[in-house]
Amino acid sequence: MGSVEERKNPGSQAATIEQETTMPSPYLTMAQNWCFALRTLMNYPPYAPPFHTTAWCSSTPRNIFEAMELTKIAAAKGTDLIHVAFTLDTNEPLGVSLAIRESECVVWIPNVRLYAPDEAAPIQLLADDCRWLIGPRLFLTSAKLPPKHRRAKGEEIAWRRWRHAAATIAPLGVEGSVWVPPGGTFKDAIPHERLNIAA
Repeated sequence: MGSVEERKNPGSQAATIEQETTMPSPYLTMAQNWCFALRTLMNYPPYAPPFHTTAWCSSTPRNIFEAMELTKIAAAKGTDLIHVAFTLDTNEPLGVSLAIRESECVVWIPNVRLYAPDEAAPIQLLADDCRWLIGPRLFLTSAKLPPKHRRAKGEEIAWRRWRHAAATIAPLGVEGSVWVPPGGTFKDAIPHERLNIAA
């Protein structure tokens, strides 16, 4: 399916999984950088805090049926997911979507739009009926949409800041991130450090 980023403190222990697979190195590095850049710009800590409730992930674009895999992962993992879509022949994301846990189900919200009120504010994600942001307790929280006259400028600011952050971020390690095979569940996840990287 794709990559799920859950960066833990370097001192934490991860279970050993014997299975290995192969991923193309440029794709893996690019996805890591864009996801971590967005996480940082949304004002989420670099390492998973206690009661970690939001995760960033990447894969190729999802149709409505393929998105069900992501909603199952969100339910199994117990976190909301911010999904960044790529194809293997692009240098930047095609879009961002959400898998949001509700009391009875997980809701898939495709094609949200990045928004920043100004050059310093945390990036938010605009859906059709609300915006999503990292709240003061580090939960993904919904709020009213910003005024219409501010959205175009705010979206331009957010994308420019995201591009810059992804291009200038220091190379990332893969500890704590996992890869979920196509059609798999979170139980099938393979730690990135167990992947055989193809040049």
